[in-house]
Amino acid sequence: MESRGPLAASPGLLLLLPLPPHGHQRIQDPPAVHLSSGSGQEPITIMTFDFTKIRKYEAMPHVPSFLLRPSRTSSSFELRTWDPEGVIFYGDTNPQKDCFVLGLRDGRPEIQMRNHLAQLTVGAGPRLDDGKWHQVEVKVLGDSLLLSVDGEEVLCLRQVSGPLAGKVQPVVRIALGGLLFPVSSLRLPLVPTLDGCLRRENWLDQQAQTSVSALLTSSLRSCAAESQPGTFFPPGTRAEFSLQASCRALGLLSGPGTPAGSRFWPPPCPWDPRKPSLAQPPALRSREASSASFCLDGLWAQGQKLDMDRALSRSQNIWTHSCPQSLGNDTDSTH
Repeated sequence: MESRGPLAASPGLLLLLPLPPHGHQRIQDPPAVHLSSGSGQEPITIMTFDFTKIRKYEAMPHVPSFLLRPSRTSSSFELRTWDPEGVIFYGDTNPQKDCFVLGLRDGRPEIQMRNHLAQLTVGAGPRLDDGKWHQVEVKVLGDSLLLSVDGEEVLCLRQVSGPLAGKVQPVVRIALGGLLFPVSSLRLPLVPTLDGCLRRENWLDQQAQTSVSALLTSSLRSCAAESQPGTFFPPGTRAEFSLQASCRALGLLSGPGTPAGSRFWPPPCPWDPRKPSLAQPPALRSREASSASFCLDGLWAQGQKLDMDRALSRSQNIWTHSCPQSLGNDTDSTH
């Protein structure tokens, strides 16, 4: 029986690109897409693959499509991130019965999958949140799923893939940087938003690809050529955190007037700690549209480091775990 799953529904074979020889640079790197739209768990792109569109399926309509699929298929890409947690991509033929998630937890790859053969969550491989480009490949071979990082196999799961019993579902969806179901449906909770860059990607079979939809286009951003760890605040951005041990909230707004262009302030007490809100000083309201931007190495309050992914609210275009090393056309702002 041929294999079947969200990554095994394609007859195409996606090849890995060779790494350059040691000591040599690529002449020109391809453009990279930023995985975070800044708005939460929503993906930046959804791709749809309809395998009934392939000619050999049309030529043999009486043959079940899964019988025509080979026992090997793969998807590959290069990833760069400083973010230790988030979704790289999600795939499904049915969100309730046949779905797959590849993400990061504590910087290491994690797979969550559900189909009629297996329900599992497993992590493996090296940390990828070091700001370097890493090549990742997910391959289905027979009934096995293999994960490779930088040309090395780091995970092999056996007896986890096969055709859906009694059903043929040739339409596969691949979503980048987010999920197509609620976060609560994950087997193990995960903050979906990933501040990372993707390039040199190949997904399933291009012959079967029927549509690519870019979501929240106005919120999409380009990737900096070089980045460093931190949090980047473009002009006029803001973030708000709830400090549970206090009746106050902490607010942060980019603008001129202090070192690095930042301002911190607590709202006045007494206050309802269950409903913290951002108090914006009058002096800063007129400066919100300024051209100042800045990077933070980290943000601490009451002895704890604040995670921008868990902010009570924040501007969409904040980079949560990275800062451009040089600010130019890709950020349109000054340091």
